[in-house]
Amino acid sequence: QTWLGSTAQVTLMAEADVTDLVAELGRRARDDPPQGSLVAAAVRAVALALRDHPRVGARWTEAGLRESDRRDIGVAVALADGLVTPVVRDADYKDLPTLGREIAAAAERARAGALTPAEVEGGVLSVTNLGAYRIDGFTPLLNPPQSAILGLGRARWRPAVRDGAVVPRQLMVLRLTFDHRVVDGAPAASFLTDVVERLETPAALVA
Repeated sequence: QTWLGSTAQVTLMAEADVTDLVAELGRRARDDPPQGSLVAAAVRAVALALRDHPRVGARWTEAGLRESDRRDIGVAVALADGLVTPVVRDADYKDLPTLGREIAAAAERARAGALTPAEVEGGVLSVTNLGAYRIDGFTPLLNPPQSAILGLGRARWRPAVRDGAVVPRQLMVLRLTFDHRVVDGAPAASFLTDVVERLETPAALVA
């Protein structure tokens, strides 16, 4: 019980150049209804990356460590008196418009206090976003019994070096907190790198 009730939390940080992704989402925002969001893109990137890094989505159970073949992703929603994390099921099989609609609908139900217990159970990893509050980066805490959570800061124009020149780019800080009992640092870093690369390649997310 001590083993199941404790964690060894470690956080890794990476920066994603989301300039092209934000531009693509901006073009889609003119559609009716809007076709996706930055949070939806992050959820899709995480879900697709989990296919190649299932250990990041594993958890400790009474029967031992168990990996899931599902990519059910929790999306944190802030409430007046706390936080709730509705789960988007099979996120790796859904496109950005579908994810955007499901995330928005779940957030609306959460704020109305209308979520059912089934809607907040079973996620393998959570995504939490404070970008709307002008937060550049933060260290998220695990959502037990999940073994990993990804925190998103805001996408912000910053100077960046590309091809030897300093240019303005929209950069976003990602912080992955994970349970070191479940996954080691190098595999977690590989997973986070995969997520970053997907965010930097919109074609991999909008297909």
